[in-house]
Amino acid sequence: MGDTDETDVDLCVLGPVGAERAGRPVALGGRRQRMVLTALLVARGRMLPVDRLRELVWGDHDRVASRATLYGYVAGLRRALEPEHPARRGDVLVHEGTGYTLRLPPGRVDADRFTALVDRGAALLDQGRPVEAAATLDAGLALWRGPAFADLGDAPFVLPAVARLEAARATAVELRIAALLQAGRHDTLVGELEALVVEEPLRERGWELLATALYRAGRQGDALAVLRRARRTLAEQLGADPGPALRRIEAAILHHDETLAPALTAAHPVSTGSARR
Repeated sequence: MGDTDETDVDLCVLGPVGAERAGRPVALGGRRQRMVLTALLVARGRMLPVDRLRELVWGDHDRVASRATLYGYVAGLRRALEPEHPARRGDVLVHEGTGYTLRLPPGRVDADRFTALVDRGAALLDQGRPVEAAATLDAGLALWRGPAFADLGDAPFVLPAVARLEAARATAVELRIAALLQAGRHDTLVGELEALVVEEPLRERGWELLATALYRAGRQGDALAVLRRARRTLAEQLGADPGPALRRIEAAILHHDETLAPALTAAHPVSTGSARR
């Protein structure tokens, strides 16, 4: 077997499931064949027994007919991803014991690159480098081409991965806005934040950032009104009170706490266009 570190295969899940070889798109076949690849990707690094793979892709029905079809789909994926290998062998789709394993080195899935950029952006923000943080987070968010696993996201086995990635994207959007706020860009962010709290009304961080942006723009009354909206929304939809962060920001705004002042004014251009896609 060859070395998967040398593979030129890249997989994409931040949008419709896709693949590239040496930067060129690869046709992955029909829905069921793409589901086979997706199941192996979700379980990446772990061997999926053939019977388990059949259950994930077909459910409990059609079990007799699906075994031969599964082998055909694996062969089809190998022809697409690793045409230099025989149909029964592969370095990326590997037969192990009673099943198959997807082997790809780090960074060969767009979700991996996104996670690395978000982690880097968060670290830069913690280091007091908000301009660099915002640019790094912009680069990560630019990898998204639509909802995670967009064309297969209704498959039950994909739902947990979809939820994790969509939550990570929401966090990245909030981190990027926090970086721009820290860089003194509050005047340009109010509209984006208003849209964000409409789209994600139960994420308290968005309300906190909107109130902060309004306060820094000299709109204390509007900032407090936003926090009242947040309180009503949480009560009506969750039956819950605001968490500690929202309570702290409300107290800080009421008392004109000096910690609400921007840390610095950005010295370099940073994109302030909405990163939500």
